[in-house]
Amino acid sequence: MKKVKAVPCLAALCLLGACAQTAQGKLRQAVYDTASAYHLLANPTPDVMAGHVPGVSLSAAQKSLARQASQSVLNELAALEQSIQNNDTLSQTAVAALQADFASFSTCWTGLRQGSTPSSCTTVTTPASQTTTTSAEVATPATTGSN
Repeated sequence: MKKVKAVPCLAALCLLGACAQTAQGKLRQAVYDTASAYHLLANPTPDVMAGHVPGVSLSAAQKSLARQASQSVLNELAALEQSIQNNDTLSQTAVAALQADFASFSTCWTGLRQGSTPSSCTTVTTPASQTTTTSAEVATPATTGSN
């Protein structure tokens, strides 16, 4: 139960990204914070999916929804983390899309574990296709595909 209460605090922490001094540094910190919050929240996923958590039973449809919501966050994280490693410029839109997808996943996963299927679970879309710009590219805003 304490983990459920920690999730909103971690989500708020993701939005802060206060340690960095530059705009790019703050965006990178927001990606790192969101990744940490995601991994903390998703940590019990294998046990829940396997039915090893007493009192939590998910149907095949609910498991599929949880996987889709989780995969959306993972796809955005992978793209942004790769951009950070490549020292590419992050767009604020792409980071905001990641945070929106994480918030949707958080609501979905928490609801599913408590026995309901929130609407955020049923509105899964594809992640932003344009997450970064390089000096040779024209900056194109990413689509905000939140779950």
